[in-house]
Amino acid sequence: MNNSKFDGNISVSTVGSLCSTQEIDNTLNTTQYCFLRDDFFLIKVTQALFEDFQAKCVHSENINESFDLVALFYEICSDGIAAFQKVSMRPEKTTALTSVLQQLLNEQQAYLLLLNLAKMNRMLNDLKNLEKQSILADLLITDVESRRLLVLLEWCEENAYNEPEANAELLNEYAYLEKNCTLRAETLHARIRGENFCDLDLDGALHGRLHNKDEELESRVYSVIYTLVRCGRIDEALSLLEKAGLYSLVPLLQLRKMSRNAALTPFSIDESSYYLARSRSLLKRTVDKIVSKGTSLSQVEACLWSVVVGRLEPALSLSSRTEDRLWCYLNAAVESRLDAAITNAHNGDFDVGIGREVENDDLRINSIFDEIATAERSPYYTIYRHIVNDDSLSLIASMDMWLEQYEDDLEKFPHIIRFMAHLVLLLRFSGQPVQEESANSVMRSYVRLLVSLKLYSIVPYYANKLPLEMAEEMVVEFMCQLEEENVRKDVLAAASVAKMDGVRLCKKIFNCIITRYPVIEEVISFNFLFLALLFLHFIS
Repeated sequence: MNNSKFDGNISVSTVGSLCSTQEIDNTLNTTQYCFLRDDFFLIKVTQALFEDFQAKCVHSENINESFDLVALFYEICSDGIAAFQKVSMRPEKTTALTSVLQQLLNEQQAYLLLLNLAKMNRMLNDLKNLEKQSILADLLITDVESRRLLVLLEWCEENAYNEPEANAELLNEYAYLEKNCTLRAETLHARIRGENFCDLDLDGALHGRLHNKDEELESRVYSVIYTLVRCGRIDEALSLLEKAGLYSLVPLLQLRKMSRNAALTPFSIDESSYYLARSRSLLKRTVDKIVSKGTSLSQVEACLWSVVVGRLEPALSLSSRTEDRLWCYLNAAVESRLDAAITNAHNGDFDVGIGREVENDDLRINSIFDEIATAERSPYYTIYRHIVNDDSLSLIASMDMWLEQYEDDLEKFPHIIRFMAHLVLLLRFSGQPVQEESANSVMRSYVRLLVSLKLYSIVPYYANKLPLEMAEEMVVEFMCQLEEENVRKDVLAAASVAKMDGVRLCKKIFNCIITRYPVIEEVISFNFLFLALLFLHFIS
């Protein structure tokens, strides 16, 4: 994600001519992928996505849970992402293709966030069985902010693991290091020869100088471990640490599971896990001192050690991407809140000293997103913020405000506008509070976009989500300009399926044509008038 500005420009102004002059089989062979232009794929896949979303919305009228509709939207995005990724493997891929792919990934992440929030709400019932038995369970039950922070943190980690290119690179590096991570071999061999290497603990954070080859291999291991922690893959990180002989981080990563596993934070001193809290405190203090000194630690080591104890720096300053900076804040917030809860439950016996960040609101959801907003200009992070805060009114208001800036350039942002329109439908479907004027403004922008993209057959469905007069006005306006008879028939049929009043609609179309063409001399006008009268005759 570009941190400094947002440029989602995707020119699809040629969609009309391409749709009318080019056809393609549903199955594309390798030759077609190699020689067809990116613009062609952008248009065809965009058209398919728009139609699929409309089909799922129609289908949703037969389901009761908004969760199911969100899952359907997530699935559509996955299909679109897979299609664009296949095309983007070509070396000559365009910036427009990359931009569309990123927008679909951001949209998919919004649906994933909604799904994860719903999952957490369902999990609360299970946590209530551990009430007054587990510190973490009580924290999540009683503190909605902590609950949302944990959902956001795990969501960030899942997004990182799902990044296609990064994931492939991570898996390849992990597989290599599993087989070739015999660390310190060159250093130990040099010491046998009497050379001055590594005179301190081989596995300590303040070990001495290593042989160049060992330093390079160790750096690769720590980089993979950091990436695994960033992706929430703690078990894989532990496995690699043990195989590499780097045991000093193993206890800390094991203790990191305390923020995800309620059984590891019992209230009762009779539970074996009770004393893990003391170990967690002592280890965090030790690491804090090591990182503060900073001597002999590589950059990636310092980041890794600081992250696992819940420190912001130096990882935050070294993170250039918005998603990584957000993760640093969320990681520190979750760790600090759990530290504060454990300290309170244990009567302050071993205060780690991180809880102060919670007390002065430095690490709350709104303050974190305020920090993110200083460098991030895309609308997606604003949307994530309102989704996790369950603030539907602010969500719709922010989308309406964003669309006002690009009212005359809707074709440049087709996927963003489609995404926003379907968020409005989701909010309405789930019974969330909605400011109707702003919601209608978003839907109106989407209908205008569909008309400009010449996706006429799905216009009536979305127009019908507007107030009656506004819906009919928009449909009549563009239908009076249609020239092809088959297209008119398709739109009228779609209007009927969308449960628009066919008689009323045809009368308005008739009046519009008469007003525009008082003397019917043009063939196009005559054909349309004839079709309107014919349709009116059959439905009367």
